Amino acid sequence: MKVLILAAGIGSRLGARIPKILVEVGGKTILSRHAESLAVVGISPGEVTVVTGYRSEDVSNSCRTLGMRTIYNPRWRTPGTFSSFFVLPSTDSPLLIIHGDLVWEAGLALGSLESRGDVVVPVDPRNRADPEAMKAEVRGNRLLHLSKLLPVSRSAGESMGMFLIRNHGLLRRLSASLADDPQASFDDAVNLAAGSFRVVPWITDKFVWEEVDTPDDLATAESKFS
Repeated sequence: MKVLILAAGIGSRLGARIPKILVEVGGKTILSRHAESLAVVGISPGEVTVVTGYRSEDVSNSCRTLGMRTIYNPRWRTPGTFSSFFVLPSTDSPLLIIHGDLVWEAGLALGSLESRGDVVVPVDPRNRADPEAMKAEVRGNRLLHLSKLLPVSRSAGESMGMFLIRNHGLLRRLSASLADDPQASFDDAVNLAAGSFRVVPWITDKFVWEEVDTPDDLATAESKFS
């Protein structure tokens, strides 16, 4: 199992002067919380690569302290996240991709590993209506589409910003057309894969998590994880 943490962006909505992954939640940086959750899953720091961009050296120094690898995305100023996927050399190992600003309990990754599919997307049914939520459309045991614009009537819940990919070599080739799109996100790649791969949701409301995009999100994360 390899892990790719997407942490290249500047996080302008949060208003912090440091990379979001170095922001503290409950007295610990989000980066160190990633390390703790991954350790519970049984993933060693040497299997983790953090994609850097904004203030890359600061993130790299913290990653070295934890034993994690880093790789620099020279296109970090673009608004999309998908370019970070292409800076990682392809391997045959399953790949767990995690948004860098996600604070999460280890059970989310453990449940994803137990789910069968080429791509597994954890989905929380508790947040179906939030206009800022990346909502998931599901039919049976297949994930059809991810979009913030999805009508509530078609939403099975919110994608949490975690993706398990068991065949990322094929996904990389399938979605190569997105590599040069500065707006492309990893959600766009999942939508493209849904037509050719077995993309499955893992729907659960049993775990605590928060994606920290804004000061309000940070306050919520503090209350959940302090």
